Amino acid sequence: MNISLNDIFQPGDIYDNDWYKSIYLTPTTPLVFDANKWVYKQMPSIYQWKMDIATQTHMHKQQNSNHLTFTFPENVELDQQWIALINNEQFELGLMELYAIEPQQFKGHADDEVKVAFVDETTLEDYISVYRQFAAPYGEGYVEESTRMIKNHFNDDAKTRLIAYKHGQPAGILDLIVTEDTVEIDGFGVLECYQRQGVGSVMQSIVAKLANRRPIILIADGEDSAKDMYVKQGYVYISFCYHIVKEHI
Repeated sequence: MNISLNDIFQPGDIYDNDWYKSIYLTPTTPLVFDANKWVYKQMPSIYQWKMDIATQTHMHKQQNSNHLTFTFPENVELDQQWIALINNEQFELGLMELYAIEPQQFKGHADDEVKVAFVDETTLEDYISVYRQFAAPYGEGYVEESTRMIKNHFNDDAKTRLIAYKHGQPAGILDLIVTEDTVEIDGFGVLECYQRQGVGSVMQSIVAKLANRRPIILIADGEDSAKDMYVKQGYVYISFCYHIVKEHI
């Protein structure tokens, strides 16, 4: 599989793009971290990064974004000096890992108690009822802004959305980015009360059928135990990158 982080879908509007970085600035959704950030293509010097912090702070405050976010280049390790500086600037350091699997490696999983459907106008409110529970830790402002974005752009969104029902009740949701070359799992969650009941396995079986011969890709939090589940399912580690976030600027 010739897969890299360049194959991952990036939401938001590109404000500037050159050999050094891409700047995503999306005034319509200022609270969404991933739509308002800088992605480095080349590692900055420490002096340059500090200047970039000042520039991003100014840009984000102008559009009422209350965070700073930077993503470092793929497969570049951060040394102890960088980690100390990041901590000193009060950023949270995260590790994103890219995984992939060929769809034929999935074993089909069926369960008569679990029904999976593509989200449409008739099931959108059920989808949002589940989505809001996963978005809640990011704050009420984010929940309302992102929910409004889903509703307003549902018919022209780049995402294909699935919802799973267990005994007729909304139990899980899954977002896909489908391209000619890959099928990306962009968001996936099963409500706690329905976990370990086959809901996620049935949903992933549907994804494998949809993917046909295209590899399935996803980003996992390097510090999240969920990645262990993906490895057990047969996903293969591809690459990593570090990202940093500072809230309440």
